[in-house]
Amino acid sequence: MGVDGPVAVLPRRVVMVRGETVASFLWRLAERNGMRFEELARHIGAPKGVGRADPGGEEVRLGPLACQRLAAATGRVPAELAQALVSLRAGRIGVRARRQVQIEPWPVDRRPVRACALCEAGCGELPVWRVSEDRWAVCVRHGRWTGTAQGRVQVGLERLPEVVDAHVRRLRLERRTGLFARVLMADALQVAVYWWQCRQMAWQGVWRARQEILGVDRSALWAVPLVVYPEAVVVAEAMAVRERQRAVGRSFAGGPVGWSTGRWTGWVGERLGMSREMAAGGHRALETWLMAHRNTVPVSVREARQEAQGVPRSVPLPLLDPHRTVPEWGPLQEVSCLPWRLGAPMTSMPWRPAG
Repeated sequence: MGVDGPVAVLPRRVVMVRGETVASFLWRLAERNGMRFEELARHIGAPKGVGRADPGGEEVRLGPLACQRLAAATGRVPAELAQALVSLRAGRIGVRARRQVQIEPWPVDRRPVRACALCEAGCGELPVWRVSEDRWAVCVRHGRWTGTAQGRVQVGLERLPEVVDAHVRRLRLERRTGLFARVLMADALQVAVYWWQCRQMAWQGVWRARQEILGVDRSALWAVPLVVYPEAVVVAEAMAVRERQRAVGRSFAGGPVGWSTGRWTGWVGERLGMSREMAAGGHRALETWLMAHRNTVPVSVREARQEAQGVPRSVPLPLLDPHRTVPEWGPLQEVSCLPWRLGAPMTSMPWRPAG
């Protein structure tokens, strides 16, 4: 059937899952209607000889005409599909393109994450694959951590409820802060990675306890984001406070230049309940972040703005240096401005206090 042919509405629908990949959705839709994947692909305008997309490693890209045909076949409007199948927004196929359905591999660092197994229970026999902000995701509804490293990982969080609570706070931060919250979470996780690799802050306390609950040791790098997640969210929230003041040219708590660094890092230590560890070296990672996010407004202008209020928490933050462009999807560590990476040797860095 060509792209210009009529579209027959399929007799059976499938539950739509927000964030699901197009390949995953098409596989489930085909299975639900007793079709082969290739048949469904042809039904929405794929050329003859279209392959069988692997939903765990490949994505199906749809052009505008194929999107319209898929919407018609499912009895939905294109906007409904775009809201659930978020990767449709990344389509690069034009309306004049002859191939309106194309299959391409996901980059290794952007492969989809398996949806929570309990969420999948009502979605049919096939697994559900979701576009992820990282190599892992948290299901708040069922309290599960899903990941892609070292095979497919699903961890129940019954004994780690603080991880679910932290994710709820992160979602709240995202609603208030907008896209810049993705930057804050990326940088906060990298700060936590520094602490973990340098054996600072919580490594002998709550992080070791979480590793014992998970039954892993320090060699299980896939588990590190899970182990450090609650503290990383606290750091991201503290970074948001700092950035809301920087957005209007203020130093932390309105203090003069040279004063805000120690005050802010001390405050973060207090929020974490780790003031002693922060003073003993944990402050260094935060000072590196402050240097990259330093206030570039001249001191004379800042002094004249002391009465200025920070950006209200209910207003999204603008994109600030050094993050003028922020990808919506993909590994968080690639969004961060901090130079170290999980599992890579730590390099020597200048530890100058931020201005």
